[in-house]
Amino acid sequence: MKIITLMNQKGGVGKTTLVLSLAARWHLMGHSVSIVDADPQQSAVFWKKQQAVDSKLAEIDVYSVKLPAEIRGSRNLKSDYVIIDTPGTDKMIVRSALNVSDALLIPVQPSSLDIQASAPSVQTALASEKPTAYLVNRFVSQTQLGKDVMRSLQHTPARVLPKAMGQYQAFPRSIGVGETPSTMFSGSAASRNIEAVGQAVDTWLEACHEEG
Repeated sequence: MKIITLMNQKGGVGKTTLVLSLAARWHLMGHSVSIVDADPQQSAVFWKKQQAVDSKLAEIDVYSVKLPAEIRGSRNLKSDYVIIDTPGTDKMIVRSALNVSDALLIPVQPSSLDIQASAPSVQTALASEKPTAYLVNRFVSQTQLGKDVMRSLQHTPARVLPKAMGQYQAFPRSIGVGETPSTMFSGSAASRNIEAVGQAVDTWLEACHEEG
């Protein structure tokens, strides 16, 4: 079992979209997946409630948690992958997630302000001595801003995954009905993007395991 926490005290960075996209990819590969929704907005829980009973993602379990003790219970889940979606403000919940996790992903939008705002989360993650990496979200390729941001991230203390999540209408359209682009828009640019990012995450997790 691997427990991966997505965290960033900066709101609006797309944590839940990444959680759902990675969960769907691993599930469609044949792995068992659980999502632990510790964010008060409960977006992952809402996603599950919108899902049709015959969805290809119906076997993904989503758990609503509100207490640090419930986070610690994530270790008792019988899944190949457990993904924890954290709030931006509850430090006790985030600390509990850090303690049970095998690896930490910091989603960040491609702007200097977002990178600066995410710095405390990165420092907290690195202080936990757990493998930590940035995952750039809502990235628009072939733009000078995108290139500048990716270049500036290379000077941060955390790793930066080599693939970034793009900005596609397929994300809100599919997630709003309990799906992801991997199921609702199979073969689309968004679904191919998820696959590329997922492969980058897999490679990083394997490297962390070998180093650890």
